[in-house]
Amino acid sequence: MIGSQERAGHDGLERSGTLARMFLAAMRRHDRAAVLLHHDGVKWRETPDWRFERQVIRLALFLRDRARLAPGDRVAIVSGLRPESLVAELAAVTQGAAAVAIDPDLPPAAVRRAVEETAPAVAFVADAPAGEGSFGARAVLCFQGKAEGAWAWSEALDLGGTLDTPERAQSFRAQAREVPADCRALGYLAGSDGLSRCEFLTQAEAVERMRALRTGSPARKGAVAYLSAPPTVAARLALLSFVVDGSTTCAVGAPGREVAGLQPDWVVGPAGAPTSGRPPPPAPRRAGPRLFERILAPFRSDGRDVKLER
Repeated sequence: MIGSQERAGHDGLERSGTLARMFLAAMRRHDRAAVLLHHDGVKWRETPDWRFERQVIRLALFLRDRARLAPGDRVAIVSGLRPESLVAELAAVTQGAAAVAIDPDLPPAAVRRAVEETAPAVAFVADAPAGEGSFGARAVLCFQGKAEGAWAWSEALDLGGTLDTPERAQSFRAQAREVPADCRALGYLAGSDGLSRCEFLTQAEAVERMRALRTGSPARKGAVAYLSAPPTVAARLALLSFVVDGSTTCAVGAPGREVAGLQPDWVVGPAGAPTSGRPPPPAPRRAGPRLFERILAPFRSDGRDVKLER
């Protein structure tokens, strides 16, 4: 059973002015058993902070070396909320690129238009069916499987691992610390179908929105958050806020919070605002006339019959 120890802690969102710096700080000073949970169909699997950080660093090094990702570039991520999409998002924004999330449940033609509207340097997709092409991107990575001309997710992490020397990891961290606050970070599509446009939050704006979302929901050691939402910008901000607070474990990509004994402290829907995942305590029973009848019955001397409730 996964639950919370209900111990108060810092909110983790006041230390840095950029999303990139917050990620670095959380990876240094986290206080939790795992940053992410995902359900594999049988049980909840944990991703500890050290493994999550290594995945972000290795993917970032791969994107820099093999895809020539540069600050100011755009990265399209066609995926629901899942551990891999979060790694991809942070690998982009920590290098000064903008991550644009696209809901894969849109009709295929709408997904393709959305990717083309993004004009990405790199595109992440679930898979790349034959004939889809590269979406105009310099590199396409597939979360599942591999298509001709695209990189498989595991392949990208393996190649990134060959680049992951202490010197290059420090170079990644140094670059992340220097990402400007006014740099575009999180992209999203706004407007009606067929008339959508790509809009962005800067690093500083993303931090401000995260703080607003977590007002009244401070970090607690051992707390669990569950995200049940499409990749809206609000849901992404909530997920990132849990990652960078250093205390909360976040369940993503889950079939339902009733599965495998998950007991979340917060549940996040499409609007992004965390709501309590715990049932409210039962209301105290009102002391009505019947209660006083039970209390006073043994002391009555008038001989009346008193019917007691069971």
